[in-house]
Amino acid sequence: MSRKSSTKTRTRTAPKLATTKPTPAVLPVRPARPDFLAEAQTAAYHAALLANLPQRRIQDWAPTPGGGAHLLLSSGTRLQHLPGTDIPFTVLTPCAQGATHTTPISTRAHLDHAAQAAAHCTDLHGRPRTLTLHQAATTNADTQTLDTTALRNKAADDQPKEHPEP
Repeated sequence: MSRKSSTKTRTRTAPKLATTKPTPAVLPVRPARPDFLAEAQTAAYHAALLANLPQRRIQDWAPTPGGGAHLLLSSGTRLQHLPGTDIPFTVLTPCAQGATHTTPISTRAHLDHAAQAAAHCTDLHGRPRTLTLHQAATTNADTQTLDTTALRNKAADDQPKEHPEP
């Protein structure tokens, strides 16, 4: 028995294409501050609580690569915590002269004293000094006059020296 093949040919129809693209799935966004706490943050918060230092949320203490944590206060002062040291906190206080004072602290009184010292700082920290007109007039009045005629005569009398032979 043989089967007859069908002589009909099938026509293919083109699939219908969508006119609009489907919207992609929304990917999750990583939060700017992670929800987990590092051990350094908890240790810094607890040590600051015991030392009666300014309190913020535990999440405000940012962990540092050395195993510590730091907290930025509203005055621009940065409080650093390094566990396992004799003086657990270091405060970095900006002064009016543009420098940053680094002071080891262990209590609230030390923090207040460091802030006052930076506020009353008059040291130029290596910058050139700019004089006011009053200071310049006072400095000019205190300057002694120098008689340069003796120096000029000595310079005229000097003879050039010969180079020694090797």
